[in-house]
Amino acid sequence: MATYSFNISDRVSPVLEWDRVIPEVTEVSLSWTVQGNLTQNNFLCQVSVDAETIRELTLRSENGLCKVRLEGLHPNMGYSAKARCSVNGRLWGKWAWPVLFTTYPLVTLDLWRRIDYRSDSDIRRVTLLWKPHVFGRATTVKIQAYTVKWSQEGQTLTELMDSRQSQADISIGPKKCNFTIQAVLNKGSSIPAHITILPKDNSEIPPLKKSLNKTSAGGFSLWWDERTSVTCGYTVEWCILGGSASCALQWIKVPKGNNTLFLPPGHFKSGCRYSFNIYGCTEHGDKLLEIQTGYTQELRSVKHPSLIKLVKSTHASVTLEWHYDEEDVAQPAFITGYLVTVQKVQSDTSPVLFNVSVGDPRQKSLTIEGLQQHQEYVCSVSALTKVGPGLPASITIRTKTNYFSHLTKILTPILLFLGCTALLWPQRIMLKNVLKKIFAYPAGMNIKTPEFESFLNEIDQKLQSHKVEECIGCDIEVMHIKPLWHESTILRTPEHTNTMCSPAFQPSLPPSCVPLQTGYCPQSTVLLCERPIHQQMMCIANKSYEHDR
Repeated sequence: MATYSFNISDRVSPVLEWDRVIPEVTEVSLSWTVQGNLTQNNFLCQVSVDAETIRELTLRSENGLCKVRLEGLHPNMGYSAKARCSVNGRLWGKWAWPVLFTTYPLVTLDLWRRIDYRSDSDIRRVTLLWKPHVFGRATTVKIQAYTVKWSQEGQTLTELMDSRQSQADISIGPKKCNFTIQAVLNKGSSIPAHITILPKDNSEIPPLKKSLNKTSAGGFSLWWDERTSVTCGYTVEWCILGGSASCALQWIKVPKGNNTLFLPPGHFKSGCRYSFNIYGCTEHGDKLLEIQTGYTQELRSVKHPSLIKLVKSTHASVTLEWHYDEEDVAQPAFITGYLVTVQKVQSDTSPVLFNVSVGDPRQKSLTIEGLQQHQEYVCSVSALTKVGPGLPASITIRTKTNYFSHLTKILTPILLFLGCTALLWPQRIMLKNVLKKIFAYPAGMNIKTPEFESFLNEIDQKLQSHKVEECIGCDIEVMHIKPLWHESTILRTPEHTNTMCSPAFQPSLPPSCVPLQTGYCPQSTVLLCERPIHQQMMCIANKSYEHDR
């Protein structure tokens, strides 16, 4: 006879039956029953969700049910769960049929704000903006509405917004205000988003302003100083400036410890100015730290300045003045200065006389010197950018006449004469005696003033009749003159006074015959000759010119 003793509970293989599956956003609650009267025992169960690691749990049946809560799941995602149990950990029952479930969707709100301050009141207009983000794609998520709550000075208000809206305008006072927004879903709910508006502070230090001179491949590469006071990251917001009055505000949140951000060129246009506001997040709210402004690509087609027509001018200079808004956000480039060009009004190809650059965009006047008097000039002014000058504005001016220079030319000799007179006036008696000695008549000559004047008139009349003219015709005469020995030796032509010694016969003249004038045909020539009696003389006489007696 043989006897075999055993504990029946060691031979139990539990059979499971699913009771409930309750999914949530990132977790699920599973419950099942074990067939048979085994409620007094503790079970060692294994649970697996999809291909994840099997989780082994020690469970105790409560009212015939075994319950377990699994966490760490992904929202809005489908799963398949299975389970099995054992009484002693050696003999396992079969896996229960897999049960399917889907976690609830997770909706988060990326919340930001824009504050408009009123100078005449402490009332502030806050525009809340949000972007819903849905995680997972298992099912379509439908947002039914948004709940907006805000509290200020112990007063809490709630407003329900339509699901199609993405912003809300709320007026608040100067004190601190807290906002909370949550999306209402058909299953589950979103994670509440919070934002704090700091109290109004008129003495707040203005933010640091920078110009973005360089871009990266058509986009923007932003960098800012990291602040130790920032505890929950940074927010970078921007908007297209120079466009419509209401622009779509964009923002990106940067986690703490990171102070750089690259924005790709997909949403930016050339020639548009963008301003980036960088906020630091603290437990008390967001504070503006820096403002950075720039272009992905600057264009040179900027507006022309407005020249003032009433310019100041002198005989050698002109002063130009103009108006220009270099901070205009609609400009397609930064204004770095101005280019002033001056040229004469002569032709289209007139050379440029002056080409002056103004390096300060806030300086809106310039004086051009070195111009000519009473001359027209065309003056052009254009705004300068990094890529070149923009459209010019031109004006025509005329310099004044320098009357002072003309007056100087007239007065200079007069003043010199008066100065010399003043210097020499004390020596007038001595100068008079000197002049008398210089212009006095020779000694022995007793010439009276009337006789001297008549003598000058007579000489002038004789000289006027003896003019040099071209010889038209000449006759040659050979004369035999036999003067008496006691007669004068001065030889003259018998009928004409226009006589000269012919060069062809000069060798026949005695050495004492000296012509008074040679090289031309004079009307009256006198030969002084000293010759012997009966000597011949040949002369040339011009009979075409008779002296009018």
